[in-house]
Amino acid sequence: MNVELLILVDNVASQSLQAEHGLAVHISGRGKKILFDVAATSEALLHNALAMDVDLSSIDAVVVSHGHADHTGGLAAVAARRPALPIYIHPGAFNRRWADKPDEPMKDVSCPHSAQKLRQGGAMLRHIEAPEMLEDWLLLSGPIGGCRHGTESFVIRKGDDLVIDNFEDEMILLLRGRNGWVVVSGCCHRGLKNTLRAASFLTRNDPVVALVGGLHLRSASEVELEEAAALLAQFGCPDVYPCHCSGPQAVNYLTHRFPAKIHPLCAGAKVEF
Repeated sequence: MNVELLILVDNVASQSLQAEHGLAVHISGRGKKILFDVAATSEALLHNALAMDVDLSSIDAVVVSHGHADHTGGLAAVAARRPALPIYIHPGAFNRRWADKPDEPMKDVSCPHSAQKLRQGGAMLRHIEAPEMLEDWLLLSGPIGGCRHGTESFVIRKGDDLVIDNFEDEMILLLRGRNGWVVVSGCCHRGLKNTLRAASFLTRNDPVVALVGGLHLRSASEVELEEAAALLAQFGCPDVYPCHCSGPQAVNYLTHRFPAKIHPLCAGAKVEF
């Protein structure tokens, strides 16, 4: 049986759908319906779900890739439509965090919902701090290890201090198919290298045949893009379905390097495996 990934919300949208800086992916197959991330706003999520005939009251669970607002904004709205909704999330996703870019005011990018209020609304929070099999074909990575990746443009509150955000709460979702595994990523804040290495380790070196979601390469230098291309080659040139924070320059670069392997997505797009 095929598994279908439907992009509900993305930075870019097809006609009649709302676009916003956020991500939500509806995953259905083998008798299960999973919502991976829940967009930045309930307005875009609910509008697009209705337009695409997706019944949010029938989903089995939500998986939250990390605690940024553009991936968590619709949590309360989804929980209100599905009693006792299981939400798989790292506890650190509820920490306060900011984007801290040079010459700009700090911008709060925290999850807009508290764990307490979500529970009061009936949601069942499942704290994930280690890899967990949700189904025999569905694996949640838990925190992604490896060296710190990227710049110091994000900070997080730890106790009374603001420290560099190492995205200890970021997770990927892995879908097992006949020919290998599909990696679903929210933003890839931990870096493409750490993400692919985690996927390879968790799947015991089974092939990764596809990578779907945000790659966080929108500000990547040419050197970083070359490194990303080399990594994809190293991992067998999986099909890549970029969206959200991947960046048009990065998508163009990777398309030039791997013309048959890069398949850009937007809200309304559907992929089957």
